[in-house]
Amino acid sequence: MDKKNRNSNNYQRDNKKNYSNNHIENQFRKDYKFSREYKNNNYRKNQKHPVVAVFLFLTLLSSLASFGITVWTGQGNSYFFYSLISSLILVVFSLLFVAICVTNPIRKKGTILLGSFFLVLFHVFCSLNSLGVITLPSVGIVENFTGKSLTDVVSWASKNNITLNQDYEYSDMVPAYHVISQDVEDGTKLDEIQEFSIAVSQGPNPDKEIIIPSMSGWDSERVIQYVEDNYLSQVEVEFVESSQPSDTVIEQSASGSMKRSDALKIIFSLGEEVDNSDVSLKDLTGKSEFAAVFYLKQHRIAYELERVFSKKVDRGKVSKQSIEPGTMVKVNNEEDKVLVSISKGKSIQVPDLKNMSMVEITEWVIANELKLEFTNQYDDTVKEGDVISANYDEGDKIEQGTTIRVVISKGSLVMKDFDSLEDFRSWAQKYGVSYEEVHEFSEDVAQGEVISYSYQKGDVIKNGDSIIVTISDGSECKVPNLIGMSKKEVIEALEKVGLNYNFVTQNSSKEKNTAIKQSISAGSTVSSGTTITVTLSNGKTVANREDNDTSNSSSSNNTSSNNSGSNNSNSGSSSTPPSCDKSKTTMVYIYDELLSNNPSTTCSNIKNAYPNVNFSCQYVSQGIGVGLLVNSNEIDAHALNHCDTYILKIQQN
Repeated sequence: MDKKNRNSNNYQRDNKKNYSNNHIENQFRKDYKFSREYKNNNYRKNQKHPVVAVFLFLTLLSSLASFGITVWTGQGNSYFFYSLISSLILVVFSLLFVAICVTNPIRKKGTILLGSFFLVLFHVFCSLNSLGVITLPSVGIVENFTGKSLTDVVSWASKNNITLNQDYEYSDMVPAYHVISQDVEDGTKLDEIQEFSIAVSQGPNPDKEIIIPSMSGWDSERVIQYVEDNYLSQVEVEFVESSQPSDTVIEQSASGSMKRSDALKIIFSLGEEVDNSDVSLKDLTGKSEFAAVFYLKQHRIAYELERVFSKKVDRGKVSKQSIEPGTMVKVNNEEDKVLVSISKGKSIQVPDLKNMSMVEITEWVIANELKLEFTNQYDDTVKEGDVISANYDEGDKIEQGTTIRVVISKGSLVMKDFDSLEDFRSWAQKYGVSYEEVHEFSEDVAQGEVISYSYQKGDVIKNGDSIIVTISDGSECKVPNLIGMSKKEVIEALEKVGLNYNFVTQNSSKEKNTAIKQSISAGSTVSSGTTITVTLSNGKTVANREDNDTSNSSSSNNTSSNNSGSNNSNSGSSSTPPSCDKSKTTMVYIYDELLSNNPSTTCSNIKNAYPNVNFSCQYVSQGIGVGLLVNSNEIDAHALNHCDTYILKIQQN
């Protein structure tokens, strides 16, 4: 029994031992297998894939290329600094991206490929934009064009639909056809401006005042250099025998402050002993006119100048000479006279400017060293931005320096709202719109204000159309009969109907302060607020002044008629019809109440105040206050007859 139990225990112990050994062996096999798989997987993960390496290299290369292109193309741009910083940040980001992808042990090829692909695309896009192959939408702000070519500004204005105004100024510092200044600061939003004005250089000012130094003792080379550097255009040189060293200045006609275009004569010394031997003629081709003439006078060579077109030689320089360089010529000999041709520049044939854009015209003008003046005008028959007219036609031949004047269409002119009549007049004058003013009485619109325009807001005003402006004369009033009333009654009667009054006195047998005359006849229709001048009797029993004035006027007219037929003593009056009775007159007084700062109102007031006299208004500029009567001495306090027409000359601005 004991032996059997012992055998059973041994058997169980052996089984446990075998199980334990087998379990350990199986676990070891599993661990070993896992270790191999882990190592293989880790190896595969760390293994460098060629496609990944290529994309990382392209990312690095494209970032450096984009940075280089930004530096190369951005110099001179007002936003170069910001572009440079942005590009540098992208380079640093790309370098960090590549570094992380290379050094990180756990990498996913798909993520790296996708990130590298988009970075490369972005760098390529930035490079193409810097090179101008791809254009981004405008940032919508004004650039700084100072120092830039006129072509750049015209192209920018045309692209952004902005009216460009060009003023040409002289400048010694800014090259011709480059921008000196602009009236809008750079960085201003485009939606805040409609017009853009620039000052364009047309080169040195020929009439600029400079200080001419005393050149006594200067040699010829120094003088020539000074004349050309300071753009002196009217310098004459002369050479005379002198004890002073040859080719030095001994006298000049002026010094100190003078214009570049002022005449200046400089006398040089030939020395004491003048050499009269033949001279070997120098090659003058390419030299300035002044330098060529200086040389010929210096060596006393007879010459003649002619001006010709030349394709190869700049304007103002010698294009050819009639005697070959190196030829021996005699001094002061007409037989050896040299014909020197001064270039007018190339002969320029005008293209069809009407079918060219503003940019194309500007480029053509600059390329041919011409001057350009753009003006804008509304025209309903020509598309906005197209050329309406030019001062030269296609095929015309012109030379360098000629001014080309081009009128650009602003499209159709559209009627707008106006704050006042003066606002409308200024607008019409600015754009050359013709208009006609008519007057009507109105209960609702104040005197001098606009009742209506013949065009409504938004209407297109066609070429040659005229706008009719209806102006209010205020409320309509009828003038009462004031004759025989006392002063108090006159005041009450006029105030009742809304008229103003003014009193003067005159000798009369009527009772004192009794109305004996009124400036506007009873029953006349006038504007509310019109001033009526009432003549009151002063109670003195002297012959009525009106009768004397009338008889004198009648006598004068009869005498004039007998002596000179239809002549009239009043300036501004027209010929009198034979059937008209010139003995009927009205005494006219131009009171302050009749005058207004609105010229048309002054005209209406005087006409309404004296309806029996024929007045014609003429608006002039004589330097006095607006609305005042320029020829008041011919009208004021004169008895004007009812037949002739008298001109009222009224100051308009």
